[in-house]
Amino acid sequence: MKDLVKYFKMMKYALQAKMIFILAIIFFVLGILFEFTDFSGHSSSYSLACLYLALTAMYFYQLVFTTTVSRLVQSSPMKKRLQTVAPTVVTLITSLFNFAVYVTIRLIRITPQFLEDNNTTYTNTYSTILFMALWFFLFSVYLSISYKSFIISMVIIAVSVIAVLVFGSTTNVFINITGKLLINGSNPVLLIAVSLGLILIGALVGYIISLLLYKKPISDMSVRYALRQASK
Repeated sequence: MKDLVKYFKMMKYALQAKMIFILAIIFFVLGILFEFTDFSGHSSSYSLACLYLALTAMYFYQLVFTTTVSRLVQSSPMKKRLQTVAPTVVTLITSLFNFAVYVTIRLIRITPQFLEDNNTTYTNTYSTILFMALWFFLFSVYLSISYKSFIISMVIIAVSVIAVLVFGSTTNVFINITGKLLINGSNPVLLIAVSLGLILIGALVGYIISLLLYKKPISDMSVRYALRQASK
């Protein structure tokens, strides 16, 4: 617990920490607003609310990892933890919090009356939960690579984003999977459990990748501005 508190305290030393934190808040607020205003509709699994809330967690990874750019941390015994354990744990906590907020809103809002008024089903409306978990998984893997192999990570995330957006907005893949996971056609307990499992697996995979890439130098392209500032 002491280490966890230390990780969060270290974020204030990240380069451009205030701006990154403000962006995280903006994306979180927009995610909540999009969810309440049903900006993305009810006919597909695609959800801007899910995407924005997932992006919020990505900013917290950046807040932790970029503290290691400074010369002081480079020579510190905390360097390895701040590039592997710390960003993974902080991002996971943020992801689980955002996921819990989103799911809670869904559970409160998705009532029989809501479904009737919007001419939709439990399967359609709950499929966004799985859609959100997949974003967390992808971002966890992407972030673990991004600061060490910028080009490779960009290719991976670009292909992944296109694939998810296409499948989420034009197919029934997420809806079909959700239908199989809903208990009695309306109870999302199993769906939520599977989604949580996907988020945890994503964090684990990301952590393992960060360990494998730890000795690889930080890519200048991924934090060019931060490195330039640190060298002054």
